[in-house]
Amino acid sequence: MVPNPLHGKLLALDVDGTLLDAKGRLRKRTKLAIQAASDSGSVVTLATGRDWLAVEKLMEILPSVQYAVCTNGIEVYSKKGHRLTAREIDFDIAQMAIHSIRQKLPGVAIGVGIRGQLVGEPDIAKALPAMPAGVTSFPAKIVPDVMEEMTSNAQDIVVYHSDYHSRIEDLYEIVGEIVRDKQIDVVFSGLPMVEIVPAGCGKETGLSWLCSHLGIASTEVIAFGDGMNDLSMLKWAGKGIAMGQSVERVIGCADEVTLANSDDGVAVWIEAQLLAK
Repeated sequence: MVPNPLHGKLLALDVDGTLLDAKGRLRKRTKLAIQAASDSGSVVTLATGRDWLAVEKLMEILPSVQYAVCTNGIEVYSKKGHRLTAREIDFDIAQMAIHSIRQKLPGVAIGVGIRGQLVGEPDIAKALPAMPAGVTSFPAKIVPDVMEEMTSNAQDIVVYHSDYHSRIEDLYEIVGEIVRDKQIDVVFSGLPMVEIVPAGCGKETGLSWLCSHLGIASTEVIAFGDGMNDLSMLKWAGKGIAMGQSVERVIGCADEVTLANSDDGVAVWIEAQLLAK
């Protein structure tokens, strides 16, 4: 049987909880399925909350992936690491937000996206406990005080507090109350931290820019995701696919649901489409 083309000109893949399994590994079957989708004519891109340095090596072992929408849609990179577009938080707004959070939330740890890398205070590492070393790790520069490292606009701001490690929605509400500015939004994904991003940013905004750049309509996009930061992307895409282990809200907004990430959910869905009559 000759495989059919995948019915989507662009395939957008969340990384953690979607492309990678529960142990942070890229499974062989998933890698082969993505290659098959690319061979069938689809443009493949990552769509992740990670910054560029946290996906660079992953891109190297995925030759079929041509682009990376990073930092929850704030930046778009080419395969070779060229930043094609980016949005930022104004320096003064970022400084005021950090100052307000520190005043009202003692013990907080702050991280800031600076030139494609997360620069964070020591406790930020506690928000990234499950990522193994190597190609799937989150490289971060640990510093005593991020404000001393800031000399220009920020890509995003990461907020972590040990008291809210398992109560991320509470932290999200608290930070949202502290930071009230029309130029920034507060979001969270599956990690025990919240992020402050430029207003109106989401994975779908980065994908929308990329689609415009490539001449692809949103209706021609197939997106896979599992987290709260994937909601808008799954709704925006022509077809949004939720992973089987996704929270109920994500499953509820998706067009279809595939198997869990540890059961090669991405591969199972792609294979069914490529071999469908």
